[in-house]
Amino acid sequence: MIRRTKPEVERYVASVQAAASSPRERSLKGFLFAKLYFEIKEYELAKRTCLVSWNML
Repeated sequence: MIRRTKPEVERYVASVQAAASSPRERSLKGFLFAKLYFEIKEYELAKRTCLVSWNML
C-alpha cells in the first residue's frame, strides 16, 4: 500500500473529476475515491464520498 497524504488524494480526486466525461463516470469513480480517503484514515470524507456516489447511480 502506498502512503498518501490528504492533499495528494484531494489533488488526484479533483483531477480525475475534471477529466470525467459524464456524471455517471464521476459517480463510479466515487467508490475509488472513498477507498483512497479510507486508506488515509479520513473516514468521514470516505463515508460522504461513498454516499454521494451511491445516490448518483
